[in-house]
Amino acid sequence: MSEELTPVDVDTDFILTVMHRLSTATGTRLAVNELNMYFIKKNRSDVLKAAKLMDLNLIFDCLNTADILLIRDVCALLRTVLSVLQSNDVFNKYSVSIERSIRHPDDTVKSTVLSLLEKLLADDNNVDIQVDLACTIIDCLTNSDMSISYNAVKCVKHFRSGEILSSTSIISKLETIMAINTKIRTRVYDILIHWAKSVDALALISSKGLFSNLVTDIKYPDVIMQVVTVQMLIPLSITEYGFDYLDSLGIISGLYHLLSSSPIELDNPSVVILNPIVLDFFIQITQVRPFFIFTSYPKVFVVIYEMLKEEDDSLLGVAINAITNLASSWECKMLLDNPTASVILNYEDGDQLDMWSIFMIELSRIASSTKTELKAGAIQAITNIIQVEKGELSSRHDMIERTKKWYKQLKDNPIKNIVHASCILPFLNIQQAGFEMFLKLAEQPWGQEEIVTCARKYN
Repeated sequence: MSEELTPVDVDTDFILTVMHRLSTATGTRLAVNELNMYFIKKNRSDVLKAAKLMDLNLIFDCLNTADILLIRDVCALLRTVLSVLQSNDVFNKYSVSIERSIRHPDDTVKSTVLSLLEKLLADDNNVDIQVDLACTIIDCLTNSDMSISYNAVKCVKHFRSGEILSSTSIISKLETIMAINTKIRTRVYDILIHWAKSVDALALISSKGLFSNLVTDIKYPDVIMQVVTVQMLIPLSITEYGFDYLDSLGIISGLYHLLSSSPIELDNPSVVILNPIVLDFFIQITQVRPFFIFTSYPKVFVVIYEMLKEEDDSLLGVAINAITNLASSWECKMLLDNPTASVILNYEDGDQLDMWSIFMIELSRIASSTKTELKAGAIQAITNIIQVEKGELSSRHDMIERTKKWYKQLKDNPIKNIVHASCILPFLNIQQAGFEMFLKLAEQPWGQEEIVTCARKYN
């Protein structure tokens, strides 16, 4: 090696000597310990220089032992050197050794290597992964050790979906492990749904039949599996093409059927667990397609309204959170300002009120009640409803008039009985919620008038 290429901050002779000892299997444990001790004192730049002098295949070979202490030391060394190398260097030079280490009988080795691979792929996933290695990583999705299967899921998500889904071997592998049980199938769904953010990938996934069991699994009697699957589907459902695809499979209508506001059904523990997740699924869609959900799936709003009238704090909390999320969307505010809401919700008041006005009446009751558990959430929901974001002057003026109308549904001097009453309570979250509501009132012309009127009345 020429003088110009010799790393000045690295003991080249030491590294080469240790590598020679490893190549001859002379004092393996001592050599690994010496390398670990050497790297403790080095910064990232120095470690990188040293790693480029090393043949990491020799390090991986040290895992061919039943010596648990040596295995742990080798894992520590791999964490050090693999964390500084470029993805292409690692996968080009050490693919065979990596694959062998992932098949290691010791779970710590599998988990360590998969975790390191995930970090490398997260930094740069534009690498060619050999089919055999890809299949070996996919096999780890079946592992009962959560650290292994979890890291395997994260790794596979970084694979280039187009190439993976075009490989007959990998598709066959995915089909095989998906047939094992619903738990493993759910892990694969997690990956497939992540890839399906691309229209092309979704088309490939569909054409390969990898979502063929999705409808059945949504109805699977294991409520935890249902919850996990529904949550994973949310990112796909809020895209236009994803929603249309799920709708074509019957998943949207299937989940809609699971929504319940019936008091009898809400006594069922499975319904209590699943209902909030399914409701959140539709709330997320409503934020991007409010009028469609309002006209085609109105039961979503019936469930929210019925929950608001329940005595159960957990159900009230779910409903309040749903309203808070809906009110964060300008489009939702505009399109749900619809007087037919009175009919949809079976609202018995004589007036024809829009959705927000009806929600405000119920939120006002909760926010001004003596129960402190839900006050902060109810006040935050009210604040989101009356908040006006920056926008075009014409639409902003229109929204100001709408929020004024909704605010008027809060009876009995809300500034005194909600804002002031919350700010004097000894609970920081409630105080903060009251203060934020006051700030949003102060940002609007009609809100300023309300504040002045209240101040004059009580001074």
